[in-house]
Amino acid sequence: MTTRGLEASLLVLTALSRGSQHGYGIISDVQQISGGRVTLRAGTLYTALDRLRAAGLIGVDREEVTDGRFRRYYRLIPQPAIPAARHHLAAGPDLRIGDADREATAAVLGEHFAQGRLTFAELLARLDATFTATVQSEIAETTRDLPHL
Repeated sequence: MTTRGLEASLLVLTALSRGSQHGYGIISDVQQISGGRVTLRAGTLYTALDRLRAAGLIGVDREEVTDGRFRRYYRLIPQPAIPAARHHLAAGPDLRIGDADREATAAVLGEHFAQGRLTFAELLARLDATFTATVQSEIAETTRDLPHL
């Protein structure tokens, strides 16, 4: 996944942390969240939505027709809590992580951003570290100073 795709995914997760949204609403929220620095194109948005649905992080909330236009609303899917032990390492060799660990951590970071604990720049830096992490200690470092949700 490219950095641009990662950024789009995290911004979509952050927009959806505010509640159920349709495509245009997500695009508007992302522009607002990023302070006008990011304007998602429809292709980028729907690629990110497909990726996040496949990862089990979002789902379809409802579908409706308004003024003859079809709208599909998306929502976050509640994730099981990540045990605190996963963020604190035991002695011994470090365990490798997978895409599910990275996506779950990105969702947690998005929630902390939505709650005002991270700036946009901090969010992007931590997202980059999250999606390049290969072992548990690297991913744990991205949430080390944040409270557990």
